[in-house]
Amino acid sequence: MMCILPESIENQLQSYDRIVVGGIIRDQNSNILFLQRAADESPPNLWEIPSGGVEKGEDLRQALAREIEEETGLFLDDVIGFFSAAEYFIKESRYLQVNFNVICTGEVKLSPEHMQYQWSNIDNFRTKLDDFMLRVLNEV
Repeated sequence: MMCILPESIENQLQSYDRIVVGGIIRDQNSNILFLQRAADESPPNLWEIPSGGVEKGEDLRQALAREIEEETGLFLDDVIGFFSAAEYFIKESRYLQVNFNVICTGEVKLSPEHMQYQWSNIDNFRTKLDDFMLRVLNEV
């Protein structure tokens, strides 16, 4: 399935300096896969979902599949649908992270960008998440 965005978000994509995609990956118990950034990443030690920037020539699904595989070793099997969108700024640049519920296959094998992973529900993990990730997960 394609990464289909609500029209209100689709119409605004061109106004951002960078588009980032994120995957909400759940296990059989509906727990979400969270990754902890390595100590030498910026910002360090942050818990997040698999995500990354859309590169030139990629559509959202291609970027999502690439980022999930790079960061987790998992393979994107299906995009179930749009989950959320959250805006942020780095210096003068305006970013939009669009997040999708996805189904993946394989075993988690972390990239050097991350030092550990954990499957958890949001309620048990809330205190480990920053304000941005809570917005991504529609928890603010």
